[in-house]
Amino acid sequence: MNKMHIVLVAAGATAVALGVACGSQQSSPPVAGAEPKLDTAELKHGEALFMRNCNQCHPGGAGGLGPALNNKPAPKGAIALVIRTGPGQMPRFSHDDLSADDVDAITDYVVALRNAKSDAEEMAAAK
Repeated sequence: MNKMHIVLVAAGATAVALGVACGSQQSSPPVAGAEPKLDTAELKHGEALFMRNCNQCHPGGAGGLGPALNNKPAPKGAIALVIRTGPGQMPRFSHDDLSADDVDAITDYVVALRNAKSDAEEMAAAK
């Protein structure tokens, strides 16, 4: 196997293992108070990009046409890989579609969404 083949196999295995392929009708109920703190320009930029490119299939990071993102413990690199490769029925976003900085902003926003959901769930459980 050459290096490119290994990378592609690993990428496919990662996407399958994380269950991030679009087209599955997974849903996650909204969590009250699960709004990320958009305290940086990059997170605000990531939110705008997410709303433009991702929200129609992953509304608020929850499941919709695509699977939920809020409950995936994927690291930023795996999220970026999914954005670039578009597994399953998800479209791929090339460098012409989204710059590397745009992908970084989206991954930061997705992680902020996930962290906000986790914080809200912890607060609800503590009540």
